[in-house]
Amino acid sequence: MSKEKSSKTLMVFGALIIIGVITTLVFLYLTKYNPHYWNDVSLSFGAVNLIGVCFLIYIKEIRIKEKWSEIPLVAKFIWWFIFVSNSYGFIDTYMTASIF
Repeated sequence: MSKEKSSKTLMVFGALIIIGVITTLVFLYLTKYNPHYWNDVSLSFGAVNLIGVCFLIYIKEIRIKEKWSEIPLVAKFIWWFIFVSNSYGFIDTYMTASIF
């Protein structure tokens, strides 16, 4: 993959994360006046977690590919920890906001 394509992809992921964080903060601010926005805060935070999971999959499957075996065990552990915690965060916030 060319550097130009990969830098555009990283910029898109960065923009999505920034938009998600700003949306979460706006909804969080609105809950001060109307507590009914709390589900929107949860869903927005869940979307940030989902974008994080997609970014981690992109890094592992597109950028690293066959070099995954060369990465130190500690870095793999950190990657898996972030991946699992973001996945759990998305599932938890989505289930909480949608069901309750």
